[in-house]
Amino acid sequence: MKELPSGPLYWRLDNLPTLAQAQSAAGPTSLAAEIAGKVWLFTLGPKDGSTTGGTKVIEIGPIPPISASEYLLRVNRAGGAPGVKTKIHTHPGPEAFYVLAGKVGQRTPRGVTYAEAGTAMIGHGANTPMEVFSAGTTDLDELAIFVVDANQPFSSPASLD
Repeated sequence: MKELPSGPLYWRLDNLPTLAQAQSAAGPTSLAAEIAGKVWLFTLGPKDGSTTGGTKVIEIGPIPPISASEYLLRVNRAGGAPGVKTKIHTHPGPEAFYVLAGKVGQRTPRGVTYAEAGTAMIGHGANTPMEVFSAGTTDLDELAIFVVDANQPFSSPASLD
């Protein structure tokens, strides 16, 4: 997409009865998907938005601002056993997390933050080195939600000192 809505942005996660309804309700800054036995609509927009026919799960934000000539919206489902972690990396835009099960941790130069099942965590701005890990005593199942500069590599190796 070429532009984002103006003002502070939030990710709104809604559940809808069917994928067809989610796709029909999707706007230019929305993604619809079936994940973990539910139909989800992920919408990037202003605070306190709503989706006709949807049940709001959570609103995450405001997300760190991003400026680019073109944007990519993306949702990844990730997880793993306690202790599993990603390589240290960056993204060319902010990331947010919604935890379906378990506990996620994120280590950055600013410290370590956590979110547990049913809660969300706002990641940091573009190009912040990070390591994401399964921090609980049970398997992690989480959604990583991104808005990034579409003209940059989605993920790049980094280091944390």
